[in-house]
Amino acid sequence: MSEVKIKRRVRSISLAISTSTSSATTIRLDDMAGGAISIGTISTNVTKIKIYGSVSESGSFAPLAKTDGTEAEVTLSGQTTSAKIYSLPDEVFSVPFIKAVPDHADGSGVLGSIVLKS
Repeated sequence: MSEVKIKRRVRSISLAISTSTSSATTIRLDDMAGGAISIGTISTNVTKIKIYGSVSESGSFAPLAKTDGTEAEVTLSGQTTSAKIYSLPDEVFSVPFIKAVPDHADGSGVLGSIVLKS
């Protein structure tokens, strides 16, 4: 008897990080269950990437909260001289659309990407 192989989909999305939710890249999460965000060299003034969510692509984006009421975010390491890859929090996958926004203006314009998997 042969083993059943589960095939996962992987999608990579390039983004230019912006401190404004209106100009941040909208990321569609259809059927995705996990992922990571890759951030290029970034200022030490940026300590977190906050995650904003919406139920529609053209809807209002609000800070995504965890079940304990704290915001869903990615805490960055102090190392800024090389790119790093950070896992996205599980709460991200509870909404169909997200945006990633740095907590400081020095993060605007930094290039990165999000890799999602089903």
